[in-house]
Amino acid sequence: MCHDPAFATPELVAERTAEARKHPEHLANWLELMRAGIGAEELVHAGTVLHRSPVPALLIHGRDDRAVHYELSLRTLAIIPDLRMVLLNCCGHWAQLEHADEFNRLVDEFITHH
Repeated sequence: MCHDPAFATPELVAERTAEARKHPEHLANWLELMRAGIGAEELVHAGTVLHRSPVPALLIHGRDDRAVHYELSLRTLAIIPDLRMVLLNCCGHWAQLEHADEFNRLVDEFITHH
């Protein structure tokens, strides 16, 4: 989940493992969605609604995310009319952890101006 292995501390691993074990149905649901190939269909359906959204949105994605490829965010950028996308280099799935200062600044600026 982290591009920089220094963030994958034993404490973080223990915390995330404990949280995941509290809700094993989440992993089961995710795996079932992936096996069924449902994700792409839902994205297409979401696009039929999101392209009309007047709500400004902010999407922050790590370029080195191995859980969700940044191309999905690029597709989302093409769908939502008032979407600002920030792609962070040297960043995995947890931008809020690996780039905390920049992440917080981006969110603060977005909320302040919208």
